[in-house]
Amino acid sequence: MAPLVKEISAALLWHFDEAGWNVLGYQYAEGRHADYTPGSPDLDRLVQLMDALSEITVPDDPGPFKRAEDRWKPYLDDPDSASVFAGPVLTHSDWTPDNVLVSPHRAWLIDWAWPTLGAAWTDPACWVLRLMASGGHTAPQAEQQASRLPAFKNADPAHIDLFAAANVRLWEEITQSSTSTWTKTVAQAAQSWSAYRQAANCPSRHSSRSPGAD
Repeated sequence: MAPLVKEISAALLWHFDEAGWNVLGYQYAEGRHADYTPGSPDLDRLVQLMDALSEITVPDDPGPFKRAEDRWKPYLDDPDSASVFAGPVLTHSDWTPDNVLVSPHRAWLIDWAWPTLGAAWTDPACWVLRLMASGGHTAPQAEQQASRLPAFKNADPAHIDLFAAANVRLWEEITQSSTSTWTKTVAQAAQSWSAYRQAANCPSRHSSRSPGAD
């Protein structure tokens, strides 16, 4: 894992196993956590990080990476529909501001607890939730930022709808076992995002006929 992301993450310097623990030592990365609020210059750094991550080539035998279709299919009415999340792209999938360190000259992506192989648009989609939950973006604002990544901009809207709906159930499940404020905030963001997408796809209730057409 570490060799694949050495250009965007702190380098792994050493590791060993002891008493059932896998101990890792990383290069010190100086920086502050990213600011996700609207208008933050850090958002440009995030786009650059995701763009660089999307260019990383994963070996033909990727090893024990999680698969996007497996991670989200338990939260769909039709588990087989999760196949639209599948893909060969290495994604981080946990774009909380705490996992991005920003220094004056660069940004680092850290804490690879959930490396996942999936469609290229799934990482920007994960970012949408964090922009809403951690940065105070509205759903349209968050999607506007994510659309700076071509993979998200060009993705099938129906696939993103499905992903948004799956995350509502995922975060509802998480809140059942966690009382922390941040999990509730992300759960609320997931509900708002999915509701926005559902509303955006509803046929207009307004007649297109002009007044006096009769």
